[in-house]
Amino acid sequence: MNDVNGNAPNESHQYFMFPGESSGYDYPSLPDTVPASLQRSLTSTIDSLNAKNFPATAVGARRTLEGIFKYLVDTESRAKSLYQLIDQVKNNNDLAAPLETLSHAIRSGGNLGAHFDDENEPTEEMAGKMVELLDYLISYLYVLPSKITELEKSLGKEKP
Repeated sequence: MNDVNGNAPNESHQYFMFPGESSGYDYPSLPDTVPASLQRSLTSTIDSLNAKNFPATAVGARRTLEGIFKYLVDTESRAKSLYQLIDQVKNNNDLAAPLETLSHAIRSGGNLGAHFDDENEPTEEMAGKMVELLDYLISYLYVLPSKITELEKSLGKEKP
């Protein structure tokens, strides 16, 4: 816009849109077999990671992990601690040892984010790995069984 004498301004301005291009973690496309509240928790955790809020990512990862395991036990068992839920699922379901180790690693990382420690807090790399592993865990426990069922149905071998 020109000044009162019709002269153009001396300085130029640049405008930027925020947020810019997303280079963050992509949101997975999950089937209806994954409970809606669990999907929202994972989305919230990914939001924290993409916003580079790594302590919040760690807490969200632990919260999402808790949701994963709460949906794998009976309603009356859902009040147990996350540690107890992991053990119950491990004992009642055939969870392979790497999945148990993965689950406890995310739980520990979430504890790191949930409690203040000025010498040890979640990093971008740690938070990214936690979200990636949560995505794998949900895929293994929720998506894969539904895909297997779909395949069995298409092959005419639906389980009784």
